[in-house]
Amino acid sequence: MISPRALPVAAAAAVAALIVAVADPAAALVRSTNVFASNRLRSAVPDAAFVFTPGAPANLRQLPFGSLSLGAVDQHPVLGGADTQMAYTVASIHPGATLPAHLHPRATELDYIVHGTIQTVIVEENGSGRSTIVVKAAAGQLSVIPEGLIHSQTCVSAEPCRFVATLNSADPGTLLVGSSVCALPDFQVAAALGNGFSPAAARAFCAGGVL
Repeated sequence: MISPRALPVAAAAAVAALIVAVADPAAALVRSTNVFASNRLRSAVPDAAFVFTPGAPANLRQLPFGSLSLGAVDQHPVLGGADTQMAYTVASIHPGATLPAHLHPRATELDYIVHGTIQTVIVEENGSGRSTIVVKAAAGQLSVIPEGLIHSQTCVSAEPCRFVATLNSADPGTLLVGSSVCALPDFQVAAALGNGFSPAAARAFCAGGVL
């Protein structure tokens, strides 16, 4: 408890602090909010962690159409910073091969083409004026895929294709369309396929190795 004799001193100190805060409100704000600020968190990360080399064995997926080198918050924690929130994929696709239809539920994708020519087909949401968006992007160009829309990329050049996909989420998520539909019960898969598919036919369809 402050003694009566000390009250004038305490009051003077409080007034002085108030004057400083009013004179430099930005400094006062920084001091009060900087405890868990992004720059404080970044200071704990070494400089080398801000540079990535795609293709590390732990992050590389060899697939029938080519390969994918993945980079998200679990591979690179710095991508999960409050002011970063990014992920990337480096995709290499054989000539004529197709990256299976998929979507990212939490991210928009921006693709930079390094080699070859990529044709991207994006499926529009129901009720749109067109059913698909079809674009071709050559080396040095970019294409964008809106968040949550089904899309598929095909290498339409004679040479192998390579592109870098950046996504505006540290955890964009990926849903492969075929295997996601086939995760439903047979009768629901049959309803999704339509055209008189029976549950048995739907089961046979999914058993064929849908991606």
